Amino acid sequence: MNHFLKKPATMLALLSMVALSLTACGSDNKDNNAQPSASVSPSATASGSAPAEETKAPEPGSIKLKFYAQYSGVEMPVYDAAKEAMKTIMPEVDVEFEVAAQDDEQKIKTYAAAGSLPDIFFASSGLIETLKKSDNLYVMDDVVKELNIESLLNESSKPMLWNKDGHSYSVPNVGQWAGVFYYNKDLFAEHNVKVPTNYDELLEAVKTFKAKDITPLALFAKEKWPGVLMLDMAVVGSAEPGGLKRLDNGEGDFSEEVYLKGAQKIAELIQAGLLSKNAFNTTADDAAAQFKSGKAAMLLNGAWSMAAQYENLGDKLDIMYNPLADADKADQVQWSMSGGGFNQGFAVSKNSKNVEAAAKYAALFSIEFAKQRVIQLADPNSILVEKVVPTNGLNPVQQKYADDSVNFKSMTTFAWGYENAKYKTSIEDNTQKLFAGQKPEDYIKDMSKALENARK
Repeated sequence: MNHFLKKPATMLALLSMVALSLTACGSDNKDNNAQPSASVSPSATASGSAPAEETKAPEPGSIKLKFYAQYSGVEMPVYDAAKEAMKTIMPEVDVEFEVAAQDDEQKIKTYAAAGSLPDIFFASSGLIETLKKSDNLYVMDDVVKELNIESLLNESSKPMLWNKDGHSYSVPNVGQWAGVFYYNKDLFAEHNVKVPTNYDELLEAVKTFKAKDITPLALFAKEKWPGVLMLDMAVVGSAEPGGLKRLDNGEGDFSEEVYLKGAQKIAELIQAGLLSKNAFNTTADDAAAQFKSGKAAMLLNGAWSMAAQYENLGDKLDIMYNPLADADKADQVQWSMSGGGFNQGFAVSKNSKNVEAAAKYAALFSIEFAKQRVIQLADPNSILVEKVVPTNGLNPVQQKYADDSVNFKSMTTFAWGYENAKYKTSIEDNTQKLFAGQKPEDYIKDMSKALENARK
């Protein structure tokens, strides 16, 4: 990983001047996202300066914004540090964080349906597609261009700024992450269990841990996307690098053998005792606590959780990428990853009372947030051109991921990145049934019908 240098204070001052000048020329028209040039009075033209009432800077904290954010755990100091830095850039804005629910975006969708979206909120690509249709999103094209946001992003991250329709609805705050299995090295060694490199070995590990009254996998199935991620891994592990995203793209169907085989792997693991009895009532925090306590041998999550899991387990922690790979294809699919594949970041409600200020704040906050993830959490997956130095360096698991990531050949997407809303809903709901014990043949039958309907 490159070693990074902090942006000099002059850049903060520059951004501050840009933000303030944009505030001065913003429009009160919320029917479109145009940013018209500020009108200049005759007296200002003649004298070369605007009247005092036009140039007076807003009072610090005079603009209050609601910010729906994943403000918990190790992310809290990241948000706090970014907010503190923004006081220099846009001192007129004061944000109040609301902790996002761990509910597959149901609460934020309820806010949208009720017309009460917070000013700024975290948005996945799937949520963006939903809110586009209901006309709840502020189009950020002009703000992105005027603040020159694209120039601050590295080449691999620039595409994340733009939606498939050519517009920008959020500025990215993190890079692309793979889904990973976290595992407790000490538990595997203590019980003489081989760390699995393929599906057959994973099945044996599950049976062994189950027999010793240790939950093989802490899955927070109260949310639906982790199960979809695991099924995607099973499909990718049978040499279909497009995974379940391929179907979202309109390619192929569930009648293909690779999808039945993926469902059969999941069903067999469930039958062997993969999950706890309370898996469907388990939140992400609950699953992390089970894993930390040694009650679970493995945890499935995105690689963004490396800092939090290392904080919990320390040197007992390690990761594996796809233990659901077919034994005869493990080498072939080693660097075909599940996860990633989405544009996400901080978006703005079109109906915000301070929509221009909210858009500018969200755009600049996203950049500061990405910087603080490196500084505070040693994020090995920076989206920025700027070279930022982590305070404490990478932990061993982050370093492993950073070293391995140069080998990644492909990524699919997490479930919230699916763009066909009907497909997303059906695969999340039906995959829950598969993890609850549904026969794989019935799952394929149900999903075939659902996919046909989703494509109408």
